[in-house]
Amino acid sequence: MKNTQRGELALCGLETVKAAADARPDSIQRLFFTADRAKEFGDLCSAMARRKRAYRLVEALELEKLSGTVHHQGVVAMVTARIPLAISDAVFARWAQDGSRIVVLDRVGDDHNLGSIARSAAFFGWHALVLPDEDGAARLSTAAYRVARGALERIAVYAYPGAAAFARRCGKAILALGADHRASMDLDALCSSWSLQGQAEGARRAIALFLGNEESGLSQDTRQNCSQLVSIRGAGEVESLNVSQAAAVFFHALAPEHKAAR
Repeated sequence: MKNTQRGELALCGLETVKAAADARPDSIQRLFFTADRAKEFGDLCSAMARRKRAYRLVEALELEKLSGTVHHQGVVAMVTARIPLAISDAVFARWAQDGSRIVVLDRVGDDHNLGSIARSAAFFGWHALVLPDEDGAARLSTAAYRVARGALERIAVYAYPGAAAFARRCGKAILALGADHRASMDLDALCSSWSLQGQAEGARRAIALFLGNEESGLSQDTRQNCSQLVSIRGAGEVESLNVSQAAAVFFHALAPEHKAAR
């Protein structure tokens, strides 16, 4: 939940708040916790006291009101709302040069899916998450942070006008892969082709993976501007995976540490 008057966002959950305290302690403006969590946040309380920021023991019901969920795990931090970074020409050039792994969301609308995608991306060592600046797109909300369990503090988050526009910008510098259950090329075949050709394309080039809307997948504009559309081969019993599940499969197959093997 967001306090628009103060410009604060509620972060809840043990790992989420600990990650924020580690990555950006000065962003924490107020801290609330139950008695059984007091020992775990002693150092943070001391730091907040030095900064003259408020912290106090509360009942679980107050944490539920602050966070909008019963899944607060006994702690809520009110933090300065984080603004996604802009993608400058220098950032784009660095991604291309370093062979970065970037995930781009195309109208993904569920904040829980955003949090789950961020968690998997950070786990597999991906470097950046790009959110489209479009109506209905998932945002850095209390729910997204809670589901991410600290991962949104471990991966750089950027904003861009739209996924299709980002795909066009990739050009030849970054390989734009679109996750599309309708694609004839599947992920296993793609990775095998890189290995058999001995070209180590996955190692040389930066990759931007585009993930589509939960109901309709990638937009037509995004599909047309991707370098390659790739599916995940299943048993055929169901048509597709949830977007966050599909994301984890792609993140593992294309993880940075797999580059040398290819």
